[in-house]
Amino acid sequence: MVLRIPTLAISLLAVAALAVPAQADTQDAATLRAELTAGTLLADHGVREVCGNDTCQARVVTTALGSATPLSTTTPVGLGADDLARAYHFPPAPVGNRGTVAIVDFGAYPALESDLATYRAQYHLPPCTTVNHCLRVTGLDGGAPPQASGNADDKAAEEFSAVETSLDVDMVSAACPGCRIIVVLGNDFLASGNPTGDQWGDGYLAGYTTAVKLGANAVSISNILTSTPHLLAESKQLDHRGTPVFASIGDSGESGDSATLKKTLTAQADPPVTEGGSWPQDLPWVVAVGGTYLKPNDANRSSFTEKSWKGLDGSCATTLPKADGQPASIAAYCHGFRAGSDISAVADPAAGPAVYETWAPSSGKPQDWMVSGGTSASAPFTAAWFV
Repeated sequence: MVLRIPTLAISLLAVAALAVPAQADTQDAATLRAELTAGTLLADHGVREVCGNDTCQARVVTTALGSATPLSTTTPVGLGADDLARAYHFPPAPVGNRGTVAIVDFGAYPALESDLATYRAQYHLPPCTTVNHCLRVTGLDGGAPPQASGNADDKAAEEFSAVETSLDVDMVSAACPGCRIIVVLGNDFLASGNPTGDQWGDGYLAGYTTAVKLGANAVSISNILTSTPHLLAESKQLDHRGTPVFASIGDSGESGDSATLKKTLTAQADPPVTEGGSWPQDLPWVVAVGGTYLKPNDANRSSFTEKSWKGLDGSCATTLPKADGQPASIAAYCHGFRAGSDISAVADPAAGPAVYETWAPSSGKPQDWMVSGGTSASAPFTAAWFV
């Protein structure tokens, strides 16, 4: 198993950009909301990967085109839990689902509970705390979660990892306000430990096993590794009846209707785009989650138009068999191999979800509200649908 991981220098450059948020005042936030509705948010703002590499599938909108500095506001600009409830016709929180959703992430995040409380209070969702037993935060083995590191490199890694984790718990909250949330966090060896792909894979397998033991009805995994078919037997640990894994397929798509595709999908390609198989989203027993562009139709966000996220479809994993339950027509399209996506939901940061996060052990400068996106948003979101 080989991890798509950059050098430490690239990761730290990514965190350096996260360290200097540009706060917009309330009036600016109103203008940004109007731009999001009009579909022009990315005309003057860029998009960057949260982790500075293609492993973590979370993105945030930045202050300007070409800038790596996340756009940070004191009030939310992105699609909130109320917007997503209207768009996807969710029932009110008191009559919604009551299952348990687990997410598996890495890195210490002491501000998780307070950040989640701010998000849920903003959208009038019921409290989800460790005291009322709605929220549970553990380590990979079900014990205590990792403690904040004193190592400078680990502090930087924790800072960007927290954005990923906050996006996950916020999206679960939006899709299922009545659900319990289990957050399984691995030890913070993102930077100083220089993990191998095998270590990452073993971490996710251990995190999933713990989530099952703690009663999770669905588990979300938002990172991507590459793998080969010989890993299928080991990965059967992710195939526990009644606890499906919802895994991000990756963020190779382009944002918004006006973006230029980096990758052209032609009608002559047969199958359209192929890949050797990635882990865990291409496993036949995993639900592979893609992304959509969910655009508000009016300033009040009373209705929405949903389209595919450009460039984020058409892949076939040519080293893996078709997914369990994959329709015959889809299997034929991929010549009997595993199709790259099973389900999709909001992910395009051009009209991305709002996320709230303040853990800044490296920079000391909290991000507050950001406009996020990526299939790291859609995976936990759809996992919360399932329960």
